[in-house]
Amino acid sequence: MTGILHRFIQDERGAVTVDWTALSSAAVAMALATVAVLNDGISTMVSRMDAELRNQQMSDNYIGFTPTHFEPAFALGFTTASYAEDLFEIANQMMNQDIIDAMAIGIEAIENGTLSQDDAVTLIALASVARQRNIIDAQIFDYYFGTADSTGVMYDLF
Repeated sequence: MTGILHRFIQDERGAVTVDWTALSSAAVAMALATVAVLNDGISTMVSRMDAELRNQQMSDNYIGFTPTHFEPAFALGFTTASYAEDLFEIANQMMNQDIIDAMAIGIEAIENGTLSQDDAVTLIALASVARQRNIIDAQIFDYYFGTADSTGVMYDLF
């Protein structure tokens, strides 16, 4: 029996090459199939994310300039309504994380007593957008920025 096996191996030199080629082709085909499946999965995820972002943009249409958020600043002469509205529109174009980061810096400046009047108006615009997007709640907004009836902590600096 071993003699037959030895003769087969000696005579069949192409079998190993053919097997190697077939196995290599199979491995490449599996890799391509894996890439295709991943590509489809990523495309589906991107489509879902795009749809969610479009839904978010639709809800942004309901966010608008709210002059009452700026009432204490108007009363103290920090800004005009048109300038406040311009700042609000700029803030409304920002992503949520950018608003959160800018507000953190602004609130730190309030706590340190280093906030300027111009920065205060910008911070109110950011807070107004954040309030309408439900990034911050009404208590935080009222505490730092006040309402039409009272001024917030920020105004104690001026």
